[in-house]
Amino acid sequence: MDKATLQKPRHMIKSLLLGPGNVNSSCTVAKISGTSALQIALCKEMVQWTRVEKRTFLRQRVEARLAVLLMENKEFSEVLTLLSNLIKEVRRLDDKLLLVDIDLLESKLHFSLRNLPKAKNALTAARTAANAIYVPPA
Repeated sequence: MDKATLQKPRHMIKSLLLGPGNVNSSCTVAKISGTSALQIALCKEMVQWTRVEKRTFLRQRVEARLAVLLMENKEFSEVLTLLSNLIKEVRRLDDKLLLVDIDLLESKLHFSLRNLPKAKNALTAARTAANAIYVPPA
């Protein structure tokens, strides 16, 4: 399969799911209010598709977005199980940027559950991962 065919689904997923922070997305589902159930269903379907297609990095990003959506819907137990598996996998693959995002999300989750020691530990893990990211001098 050629490179252009492999990049097309990634751009479609980004344009559908990413919110207002994405500069290139002109029409996204995330911008429409009241579509959280649709976004969750889309994310779950895309996670299944990425598992079949063996697209690990894309699946991890979609699962991180799914965790954000589930947290907005206050489905904390499902977010906790999703994040625990995702953190182990991302640490093993050493994707530092995604790990920082996931650790911050985990901290928000534990803070929402009033588990302050775990929230603080997640913030410390995010800071550690962020310090390990190389930023070239300007």
